[in-house]
Amino acid sequence: MNISKKGQILLFPPPELNDYLIVVSPPIEIKKETKKLNAKINKMMGSEGSHNAHISMFTQAWEKDSHLLERLKKTVSDVSSFPIAINGVDVFSHGTKKKTVYLKIENPKPIQQLYEAFKAELKIKKEFTPHLTIEKNIAIADFEKIQNDLSIFNHQCEWICDRITVLKFNKKTNSYKLVDEILLKDAKTS
Repeated sequence: MNISKKGQILLFPPPELNDYLIVVSPPIEIKKETKKLNAKINKMMGSEGSHNAHISMFTQAWEKDSHLLERLKKTVSDVSSFPIAINGVDVFSHGTKKKTVYLKIENPKPIQQLYEAFKAELKIKKEFTPHLTIEKNIAIADFEKIQNDLSIFNHQCEWICDRITVLKFNKKTNSYKLVDEILLKDAKTS
């Protein structure tokens, strides 16, 4: 018997939802440079890992690709391309057990405004700090191996954000796959 969250009996099973990740992806050259930073940090820690560079905005669960894409396209329909500048390295703490090393966004306001538009349209409750992750969920013991040399992971770069990338989680492969890239307003005519 199918029961809803409110305790009601359902005649049909609830729809299966897919997990989507919405990101801003840098150009391939910047992804390559970030991959080098990721390799360097993992070598110093004596671990292995790989991270595909992007600015994670949020995750959403939806039944169908088309429904989410429609809402995302509506949200960005009046948003123009904007520059993103990266400069500086910093750390997020995840309690007392893990850390994330990331590159700072010098001009976070346009990304933050885009996020706020998505937040309003999709009823997102989570807060957002724009950043480009080098390595995430680093155990404290591993972080202690690199904490005095964080400045060597700094990278300065800039690009024009003209699209958002929509990824869908594949449970069988335990990875995200590209669903679509949604162009911002002025990128459609360029």
